[in-house]
Amino acid sequence: MNSLNKLLGHVAVLLLFVCHFEGVAQEEKKPMTIDQLAWLTGSWQGPLDGGILEETWLSPKSETISALVRYTKKGKTEFVEIIKIQQAADTLELRLQLFDPPMQPRWEKPHVFELLRMESKKITFRGVSEGSHRTLS
Repeated sequence: MNSLNKLLGHVAVLLLFVCHFEGVAQEEKKPMTIDQLAWLTGSWQGPLDGGILEETWLSPKSETISALVRYTKKGKTEFVEIIKIQQAADTLELRLQLFDPPMQPRWEKPHVFELLRMESKKITFRGVSEGSHRTLS
């Protein structure tokens, strides 16, 4: 019984230690802001599945950053996509909608993603709406 009490004492100390440092980590965690995504601003393009994917990102403004994406293949536009990342409390939320060549939305509602993590020059979102990708980077 004595060793059980000793073990429970160690577990209690360990839990206090973990809770303390988890609290410290949360205190140091700064809220995400749209301005942290200024590095996305500009135009980018690259090959994708035999076609070309182009992105143009507007600079952050009024708690949003937006992009227009175009995918072309074999001389035809396959889709156009609008992306909007917005401030949502102390985190970021991404919404996107794809449009077919005649500008018909591919889905009834935009797909919604929540911020999963942000690293230097890389941001990852997790899909939270029905039909969205699991993750998006």
